[in-house]
Amino acid sequence: MDLKYEDVKQKLQAIKEIRVHYPIFSAILANMERCLEESVDLAEPLCMIITGDTGVGKSTIIKTMSDRHPSIKTSEEVNTPVLVASVPLPATIGALYTSILTALGAPFPDRGKIEYKRLRLFELLKRCNVRLIILDEFQHLVERGTRQRIETVADAIKSLINQTALPFILVGMPAACAVLEYSPQLAGRFPLSAEIPLFDWLEQPTSFERLLNCFEKALPFAKPSGFGDETMPARFYLATGGNFRSFTTLIRDASRSALMQDCARIEREHLIRSFNTLLAANRRLRANPFQESNTAIERWIYQLRRNQ
Repeated sequence: MDLKYEDVKQKLQAIKEIRVHYPIFSAILANMERCLEESVDLAEPLCMIITGDTGVGKSTIIKTMSDRHPSIKTSEEVNTPVLVASVPLPATIGALYTSILTALGAPFPDRGKIEYKRLRLFELLKRCNVRLIILDEFQHLVERGTRQRIETVADAIKSLINQTALPFILVGMPAACAVLEYSPQLAGRFPLSAEIPLFDWLEQPTSFERLLNCFEKALPFAKPSGFGDETMPARFYLATGGNFRSFTTLIRDASRSALMQDCARIEREHLIRSFNTLLAANRRLRANPFQESNTAIERWIYQLRRNQ
């Protein structure tokens, strides 16, 4: 066992749990809360669809919402206000019901035919006091699916909404929106929608720099790491492409290196190493942004602006 790693493990866990609620995230979470709290007072439950490319923070938003409303089990009952399940691939009615039953903790969730699963699902949703259902990976419905299958599963989801009177939040890649085109009736159940974009530091530098500053303040180091200094925002943008997951991956790994070395802050050398180890292969840039001179970074950014 690496004793040094055991010493810093708690701090690494704290870094993993950092949540920075920048404006887009806060607005989306506010609407998710609306779905949860206001649906009971409406003739139809308030539903929402959230889309975004890989790594923009969809999973973070789901986890944040789930953490705000955790499942509580007592000797007498189970309260699961927010249930999170995933749309399977390939998406069929039976597989969807099995996925939701699994999320509910049902034993042998794949047992029985579709009608048996449906009735069992209704029973467990009531027994667990579920108030909101989040379906992740919703784009799976249009992947490998014929038009007939898509329409059939979409109708099943519409029926779940109607029969349970529960709000649903669908989360997935941008392709997920195509489901609503196949099923206008389902689309009518989702008046709220949001798209999570990449951070575009070139067009909106303030938003990205706010993320850097807020994240830096939350890190467990004695000294600031200078994320907002000089060309550092540009270096982070080039390294991550504005992708939230790439950003958090980079910061967490650089933090680990700094903590393992008893450093008072994250140094440039930690970012250089973390980029080379975790991001370079996918980003395929002409150089490591954290290794370049300030002049080279300024020239790089100038060229990007010209090519827009």
